[in-house]
Amino acid sequence: MAHDHAATTGDAADLPLGRQRPSLAAVRRWVRLELMREDADSVADVLLVVNELVSNAYRYTSEPSFLRVVVEKSKIRVEIVHDSRAHPPLRKVSRPQRGYGLVLVARLSDRWGVEQAQGDTVVWADLPRFP
Repeated sequence: MAHDHAATTGDAADLPLGRQRPSLAAVRRWVRLELMREDADSVADVLLVVNELVSNAYRYTSEPSFLRVVVEKSKIRVEIVHDSRAHPPLRKVSRPQRGYGLVLVARLSDRWGVEQAQGDTVVWADLPRFP
């Protein structure tokens, strides 16, 4: 897996994704390494959000491009970039087996959203960075 440490504030670390779905455990290991200098509670929340966003990217798009983690002064931003025009659905939690993913992302994040940028779709979440 690619390795750029995002530990310095303002730096971005990108993990290339692609047609072959990586194991979520491997993605979480990569994120833990990128955030090894961060507070354990912050990292735990980021890992849950990453898990959901990566899972949704493979469920709803044909080929996610990359996962990006950016450590900023007061937040940690997580982004999934893909070339799909489809927005991930935010469902009301009605089925016990599915539909909790983006609800969880919304609860753990200060803000989250979906944007179009240069032909790509970016699903992002900003989580608080604890000192």
